[in-house]
Amino acid sequence: MSPISIKPWEISPWGVYSVWWRHFQVYRSTWLVNCLPPISEPIVYLVAFGYGLTPLVGDVTYLGQPLTYAEFIAPGMVAIGVLFQSFFEGAYSSFIRLNFQKTWQALLTAPLSFTEVFLGDWLWAATKGCIAGVLTGLVAIVARLYTWDYLLLSLPVIGLGSLLFGAFGLFTAGLVRKIDQINVPIFLVIIPMFTLCGTYFPRSTLPAGLQAIASVLPLAALIDLLRWPVALPPWWPLSLLWLFGCTVLMVWLAVRRIYPKLYT
Repeated sequence: MSPISIKPWEISPWGVYSVWWRHFQVYRSTWLVNCLPPISEPIVYLVAFGYGLTPLVGDVTYLGQPLTYAEFIAPGMVAIGVLFQSFFEGAYSSFIRLNFQKTWQALLTAPLSFTEVFLGDWLWAATKGCIAGVLTGLVAIVARLYTWDYLLLSLPVIGLGSLLFGAFGLFTAGLVRKIDQINVPIFLVIIPMFTLCGTYFPRSTLPAGLQAIASVLPLAALIDLLRWPVALPPWWPLSLLWLFGCTVLMVWLAVRRIYPKLYT
């Protein structure tokens, strides 16, 4: 059945909010289960890598500043929470809503435009990334690896990273034809970012070529910005612009992939 929306690019804040609220109500019905991954993952990582490896690794030097290994990886765990939750919500959940549940098509039979449904889905994916980032930050605060004021001042960066990886997830949902194909960007992009972008070790320890590649990946810029309480690299304004640019690019690509699936 073809969607009924006659003005696909029309936008109203209420329309976007109604889509976001619909997803929130679904999330709230199983909130305890949904909160477990962003809480349990950083605890496991911080205990296993932070406290387990700190006695072996000792202090780490980051941009000339010495800090413990657990303090070094804590901002990286916040970035990982943002990456995983926003990307997987945008990729898997949006793919299911788009292709199996036909939620997008059903929403477009209401007085909602494509832009409102897209923005509602995108902002919900970003919201899940923000929830994961904040919960991970709270775990780091309890472990005395981060402070309240640092987390509050980092919220804009967490939000920007969530928007970026949520848009990347939506682009993936629009790009693939089968749900198993989502594994391709996970293994080619997400896992390399997860391991190489300075989460568990400074990128300066990598070979020059690999360090250059890792530094270009968006997660590297996000982690660098989240480590601002320790030190900021001199190119941090470019990192911020890079995250903005990647977000705009991913939104544009996602729209180009999803729109034809609904209107052709």
